[in-house]
This record gives sequence, structure tokens and C-alpha cells, in this order.
Amino acid sequence: MKKTNRLLPVLILVISLLLTYCNSKGRENPSEEKSNPDSSSVKKEYSQARDKKEEDKRTKFRKRGNWAPDTGDVAVPVEVTSVVRGSISNFLLYNSTLETEQQVEIFSRVGGVVEAIYVDEGDRVRKGQPLLQIEKREYELAEQKALVEYQKQQANYNRIKALEAENLLSEEEYENARLALKQAEIAWKQAALNLEYTTVKSPINGVVGERKVDVGEWIQSNTPLFTIANLDEKIIRIYVPQDEYPKCYLNQKAVVTTEVIPGKKFRGKVKRISPVIDPQSGTFKLTVAVDDPENLLRPGMFVNVELIVDTHQDALLIPKSALIYENERIYFFIVSADSALKVELQKGFEDAEKVEILNSLPVNTKVVVLGQNGLKTGTKVKVIKEKEYAWQQQKMRAGSRRASSASG
Repeated sequence: MKKTNRLLPVLILVISLLLTYCNSKGRENPSEEKSNPDSSSVKKEYSQARDKKEEDKRTKFRKRGNWAPDTGDVAVPVEVTSVVRGSISNFLLYNSTLETEQQVEIFSRVGGVVEAIYVDEGDRVRKGQPLLQIEKREYELAEQKALVEYQKQQANYNRIKALEAENLLSEEEYENARLALKQAEIAWKQAALNLEYTTVKSPINGVVGERKVDVGEWIQSNTPLFTIANLDEKIIRIYVPQDEYPKCYLNQKAVVTTEVIPGKKFRGKVKRISPVIDPQSGTFKLTVAVDDPENLLRPGMFVNVELIVDTHQDALLIPKSALIYENERIYFFIVSADSALKVELQKGFEDAEKVEILNSLPVNTKVVVLGQNGLKTGTKVKVIKEKEYAWQQQKMRAGSRRASSASG
């Protein structure tokens, strides 16, 4: 009985330890089921593999030069225009100022007070038309005095000549009378000329460019009075490098433009070529005559002159606004099946507005002119506007006229 009593506490302790162990195991198993470390590891490896595959794909397309970021279904809005055929010229470009073939500075030939002015700046005048009147009373008196002296010497000469015919006077006295008469005649003619000079007249047909005196002003001989220019003959003098001499010839076509009248072009042609090369500058002078039937140009305007060297007819043309410059190369984008396609430019002639493309593209191919920055080959685009330039309209009208003539 005593032995059984001693074993009872030991059995209770063993049972307690077994229960504690079983409870701890029960708590550990649910936690392991919830965390599921094997499943999380699989998902992480799958995500890394997918990212690596996408990066490899991007690297592959970057090497080809035509990778574009995925924009989903959103298309980039752009403006386009059409490739057209037309003529374009190669030219030499120079800057100068417009002049007139005839431009004169008018000076006074006698002094006096300005009594009247008959014309002002901007007035058209004819050759011989009075421009200004100098007070002439003093000159009238001088002319009358000279005339009286001439008449006096004329009478004296006639008397001496009659006496000389009868040998009543020496030859020396006769010669002195003749010379005195001649001097009096010259003095009278000079006085009459000065009187005529008091009325200042225009030496050419033209327009008064500048009036330099006012009524009541005292002027002296050689005082500048007016500037008159003949606006019917406008010219431009340019100085061309000697290397371009073989490219220049008489009646060579030219195009003249000015920022004062934007969008307007004036026809011209080479009128004179100097045969002398300036040894200091290495240039020669070339004069271009300008056709300005509407009389829009004015002397002194700053102008640009394009000397036409060669012209390509029926060339493929696109606007310069379509061009993109990258790493010393030039590209443009065309639209094909609602996607952008990058094309490297093969350039021919060019001018300020357009460029000739030597690429093999059909007429009416759509070229992106706005919104092309940031585009890549394959980028989806949406055409929101088709633009038409003034020079394209001219080419289309010219083509229509040729077609009508051919059909007629």
C-alpha cells in the first residue's frame, strides 16, 4: 500500500508532460499549413522567370532598333500630309538690299531762300517737272544787268567794226571790242542760266524718296534737296564667291523673297555679271533685275536672292516639318496600317519649305508632320488632321492643268 502511494505522483507527472507535448505539436501544425512556404517559393520563382523573359524580349528588340513601349490600345494622335510630285530647284542663296537702277540725288546749283516746294515724299514726278523754287528776284536783276551790258558792247562793237572797215582804227582796237562783246555775251548767258537754276526740276521719271529742305530755309550751292528713284526698274547687287562663277550666266532665273512680305515670291533674272574678281574678297559683282508688277518692294529692303542652278521636275516632295534629326542622320515617319514606320531620308534638292526624297514611296503616302517626336516603328497612331501646304496646292493645280491639256 505504501509502495502504490509513492508511484502515484510519478504517474501524474508523466501524464502532464505528455499532455503538454501534444498541445505544442497541435499549435505548430496549423501554423505550418497557413504559411505554406513551399507554395510561396514557387510563385516567386515564376514571377522572376516571367520578368526575365520580358527583359530578354525588350533587349532583343532594342538591338533591332524598333522596340516601342507597350502603350496598350491607346493610339498617338498625329497630323499628316501627302507625298506629292512637283518641281524643286537647287540654288545659291545670298542676302542683299534692294536698289533701283535709277536713283539720283538732286542738289541746288544756286544759293538763296527756298520760296516754294511743289512735291513731297512719295509723289511721282516726270522728267523736267518743277520740284522747288528758290527766290529769284535777285537773279532776274542780275540777268537784266548782264543783258544791258551785252547790248552796250554789241553797239560798241558795231561802231568799231564800221570804223575798222574804213581803216580808221587799229586792228588792236577792233580786237578788244570783239573780245569785250564776247565776254558780255557769256556773262549774260551765265546770268540767264542762274535765273533758270532757281527753279529746280526733276532729271528723271520716278518717285520722290526723300525731301531734305523746307520752305523759308536758306540754302547754298550744292545743298542736297531731294532723292528721286525710278521704281519701275528694281535691282539687287550681290557679291558671289569666285568658285561659283561657272554656275552664273546672263538671264539666269532667280527668286527674290523678303521677310517684310512673307509668303510672296518675286521673279528675277541676272542682268549683269562683272568680269572682274575682287582680289581682296575673292568675289565678283552680279546684278539681278527684279520683276515687281504690283510695286510692293521698296528700295532699301533687305531681301534674299536664290540663283537657280538646276531644277528637278516631277520629284517626290515632302515638307521639311516632317523631318527628324538624329545622330547626323535625317528620318521621317509614314503611316502604314494605322502604325508608324520610321524611314531614313534619301535627300535630293531642298528649299526653305520642302525637300526632295529619293526614297521609293508612292504618291499620296501619308507622312507625319506633327506629333512624330517620340514615335517608334510600330507605334499605333491616330490621324486627327490631314494638312495641305500652299506649295502642294500649286503642284496639284499645275498637275490638273497638265492633265486637262493632255486629255484635250
